[in-house]
This record gives sequence, C-alpha cells and structure tokens, in this order.
Amino acid sequence: MRSNLLVGISSAVAAVAVAGSAMAATVHVNALGASTGWYSDDTRTSTGIYLNGTNTSFQPYFQGLLPSSTADDALIAQQLYFTDSGSASGGGSGVMVMDGTSGNSGKTSVRYYGAGAGIGTLNSSFSSTFRWYMDPYSTARTVALNLSVVGSDGKIYSMSWLGNGAQMNAWNTFSVDANTAVVSDNGWRLYGNGAPGSAAGAAKSLNDWLADATYGSILTNSAVLGQGFNIGSYQRNCRVGIDWLESSLINGGDRVEFGVIPAPGAAALIGLAGLVGGRRRKA
Repeated sequence: MRSNLLVGISSAVAAVAVAGSAMAATVHVNALGASTGWYSDDTRTSTGIYLNGTNTSFQPYFQGLLPSSTADDALIAQQLYFTDSGSASGGGSGVMVMDGTSGNSGKTSVRYYGAGAGIGTLNSSFSSTFRWYMDPYSTARTVALNLSVVGSDGKIYSMSWLGNGAQMNAWNTFSVDANTAVVSDNGWRLYGNGAPGSAAGAAKSLNDWLADATYGSILTNSAVLGQGFNIGSYQRNCRVGIDWLESSLINGGDRVEFGVIPAPGAAALIGLAGLVGGRRRKA
C-alpha cells in the first residue's frame, strides 16, 4: 500500500513548483488542514488501516488511491490533536499531541505542506530545532523529524531523523543541521522507491546523504514537499507533545508554535499566573 501511495504522489508532483516562505514572525498552529498548511498523511489505525480524512489529510499523498471521509477525520483527531493542557502538555504548555496506538501497525504522521507546491529545496543549508514532551505513558518513544522530497529521478523519498538523549516526563529540545553526526545509530534514514530504509548502516548525516554515491545526485537540491513529525510503526502505546518548531524551510526560519490559543481573557489570566508562579513557557 505504501509503495502505491508514493507512486501516486510522485505522479502528482512531477512538475512541482518550489515556493519559499517570506514570513518573518511566530505563527500559531491549532488545527490541521488548508487554514494552516499542516496535514496528516501516513497516519494509520492500530490495525494498520490508512486514514484519509476529507479535511485534515494531504490529498496528493493518496492521489485518489484511497477515498477520503469525514469519519477518517474523526479517527485522525483521536491520534493527532491540539491542546493547551493535558497529560502530553508537560504542565499546561500548548502542544500538538501525537498519540501512539494500541497496536504495532499503528502510526501517527503530520507534515507541513503549505499550499502543496513545495516548501523549499534540500541542501546543506538545512537546519531545524524543535521542543517536545515525552509523556509518561505505558511506553516511551522518540518522535522522528521527517522530510518528504522529490528526487531528481521524479520519485518520492521520505527522510526520517531520530535524535538521542530524550527524557521521559520532561521537555526535550532537539536540533539538527546538515552536519549533525550519527550517534548510536540515530541519524537520517532514507525510505521509499528502493531506498535502503532501516538496513544496517543506512543512518547518515544529511551531508553524507547529499554526497552518497547512489543518492547524492538524486537528493541534492531536490524539491522538499513537506516537513513534519511521526511516531512510526511498532511504537505502540506512546504519546508525545510537540511544543514548537523552527526550520529553515518553514516560516522563514521563525518559530511555529503548536496548541490551542486561549481566549483573550484566559490568556491574560495565564500570563498573570506565569508572573506569580514564575512558570517558564519556553526552554
């Protein structure tokens, strides 16, 4: 199923036009869909069924191979949602929650696709930092940062990066750029269209992938369709909260904040409580 989806989206973006962001201020994201440019894509139920929501899924990912439904929107909202409090928020800080499922075949995936015409190009100037919370759920997993790119061969490749040192029941801030080295076998892995996947030795720094004898010419300056996060397959019963993201590909490099934005009156009360209690909003 996944290979068919990748073939479908490859056909849809054969003439992708790369558009950079001109924004230069913090943006707040509290919903999926066209209003924010953030969408679900490779999100699956605990039994491995792909979810294609009418409003919250990125349709070119499926390219008509799977019908969309509002029922799937509701199912996606059980695994991927926004809140200003709750168990995945780490003490009341707004987050985008990515909830693992009860089965090993489940997956939760979200990406920023913007208007769907590409968000930039893949090269050695890439950098990204994000702050997230590892919830003390039944198991704990590290959230992956991902990129979806169109190679020079016209095929779709998914690049997934895992960092090291995440702490349970705590805020974690991860940063990665093209030079970030592989640590304990965690780094960038390449998937889709014959890519090596999780085979031994496949984790590399981004610059090493760009210089790779097989994939370097395919990936260098390729169009980036989207960037986001996933809690992947075989990561059941886990939950994370994404607080914010900074990326050279999104919002001109400025911060993207996730979570429900309180009403003006509530925001004032929260601000006052922060002054009184000395609570820190960001790392």
